[in-house]
Amino acid sequence: GCTATLRALHRSIRSRAFLWCSAAKILYINSEMRRLPPTGALEAFLATARGGTLKVASEELNLSVSALSRRIQGLEAYVGCILFERLHHEFRLTTAGERLQAGMEPVFDRLNIVLEEIRDEGQYHLSIGVPSAFASAWLMPRLHDFRKKFPDVELQFDSSGSPIAKLGLSLDAIIYFANRNENPVKEHEFRPQRAFALAARGLVDTRNGLQRALQDHPLLLHKGLPEVLPYWLKEIGRKDAPKGRTVYFDDGALLVSAAENGLGIALVLEDMVNFYPGRSTAIRPFGESALTPYSYCLATKPASGNSRALNWFRDWLLAEAERDARNLVKVAEPV
Repeated sequence: GCTATLRALHRSIRSRAFLWCSAAKILYINSEMRRLPPTGALEAFLATARGGTLKVASEELNLSVSALSRRIQGLEAYVGCILFERLHHEFRLTTAGERLQAGMEPVFDRLNIVLEEIRDEGQYHLSIGVPSAFASAWLMPRLHDFRKKFPDVELQFDSSGSPIAKLGLSLDAIIYFANRNENPVKEHEFRPQRAFALAARGLVDTRNGLQRALQDHPLLLHKGLPEVLPYWLKEIGRKDAPKGRTVYFDDGALLVSAAENGLGIALVLEDMVNFYPGRSTAIRPFGESALTPYSYCLATKPASGNSRALNWFRDWLLAEAERDARNLVKVAEPV
């Protein structure tokens, strides 16, 4: 009887020991699962993945390059693999880095939504990246309408460089000028641009035709918009560029000014004239126009967490662009 009792006691002790060990193992595993890397390291990774360089990411997060590098190294130590290929100044994601970015971004987006849901209502702040010329000539004159409709939304504007790299980090939305054939961010396209010939009044005798005018006067082009000329040539039925003199400019306002002052026939996009300071006295001598692949685009990715306010701004902007009547000037009328 004593032996049976000892055996039963032994089995009971072994059973309890097993249960305690299992419980301890589960608690250990759960504690390991909850132990995530610091948020700062995750932000450093995302900023570098989007910006492509430590310099861009450090400016976004207001950190030194060395501090940012240490955070990335700490995250690589945590996951046990290299997340970036270091190519001089460029940081390119490895396969593991691409997997991590794809998994992290929706989580951070969802966190922003949750934070917005628990934030006090009536507090909306958006940061918008926008070219200064577009902002001053088109956006600012219409902004009173947005504020009238959405008085609780505070807008801040950033006209500095590298807007795409800042999207989703410090900027909620970016407005940028792009070539549809090379557009790095496919989202909302608006204000597609037409190209036409522009010249000073009296420079061109329209009775001699466009072909003769191109022989008699220099052709003025924007060197940063290489697809304007081929699209325009196709529209007027020419395969080859004019054989006369060609002069290049790197600024739209300078190009319009050169045409206005009789330096030649300029190929311009419509918003070079629409956004020209003051009212240009140049004319469209032949009335032709060609649709180009250039346009403005809007890309959005909440950085502040205000996705609701961001949707309001997006819908308002696109509706304003749709309502904007952009009638091209007819033959020989002042632009």
